[in-house]
Amino acid sequence: MITLSRTQAGFTILELVVSLAIAALLLAAMAGLIDTAFETRDAAGEQNDVLQDARFAMQRMLAATRGTGRLLLPLADNPATNWRENVREQTVPASAPEGGSTFASAVLAVTLDPELDLDADGVKDADNDNDGRIDEDQSDDASNDAAPGIIGIDDDGDGSVDEGTIISDDDEDSGDDDDPVNGQDDDGDGSVDEDPAHDMGSDGESGIPGFDDDGDGLIDEEHQFDDDEDGTRDEDWLDVVAFYLSGTDLVERRPNLNPVDGNDFTEHIIAEGVTRFRVERIPDTGKRAVLVDITLELAKADGETVSLNARLRPGGGQ
Repeated sequence: MITLSRTQAGFTILELVVSLAIAALLLAAMAGLIDTAFETRDAAGEQNDVLQDARFAMQRMLAATRGTGRLLLPLADNPATNWRENVREQTVPASAPEGGSTFASAVLAVTLDPELDLDADGVKDADNDNDGRIDEDQSDDASNDAAPGIIGIDDDGDGSVDEGTIISDDDEDSGDDDDPVNGQDDDGDGSVDEDPAHDMGSDGESGIPGFDDDGDGLIDEEHQFDDDEDGTRDEDWLDVVAFYLSGTDLVERRPNLNPVDGNDFTEHIIAEGVTRFRVERIPDTGKRAVLVDITLELAKADGETVSLNARLRPGGGQ
């Protein structure tokens, strides 16, 4: 008879303890790697989200500036003040203002794209009187909003908004109707054609003196405030598209379709967490047109920032 002998072998308590300790160390190391991977993923995701937000807001500003017929703000630098009107920069927390200005604020304002027709009705959105022409017959309150300058905006960078009681003061310099539309800086403030009167050319005649503006065979037949000789006065104001900071939010303001006046607009937040917004009007030597330099900076949750910069010519000209 053959007898089989079975030998059983196992781990000692010491071997089990050592094995468990090694496994615990490996798991801890793996957990650390996994945590790091997730943190890296989250950080990259936040970086991408903030960058996309900044790009979206920048593209909104670039599109409005490329399509505009006129840059409204920043104004050109006024030699009579001790702060720069042509450089508008605002930071969060707020940086100290220049010279006699009481608050450093940034703003970009342009007129609505003269080719825009969002409702596809055949009439350009900026053609308020539906006569086929844009901004050709403004009142002495050029933006038609019953406020000095652009309502709710610090036009001249002195730290005050809509200061004074003169609603026809389109550049907030405490004077009104001091710069007719003639391509010159009549009031010596560095800006051109920025504050016209009812009679935009200040020439005492309707339309352009000596010309048949509306093609009806008559010359200067209407009132001197009727700048297009169509029998109606001051019916085509400047439709303002503006970008400014409200706290840490970048706000875009656009006229509503078929607005009744310059107060008929809608505002939307296009970027949050803004820590710096800077807009500079740059004279282009030898050219009447100017350049605009825009910087936008947004903060991530960890305090680091994403910054974008672009420079372009309003209207997209050369």
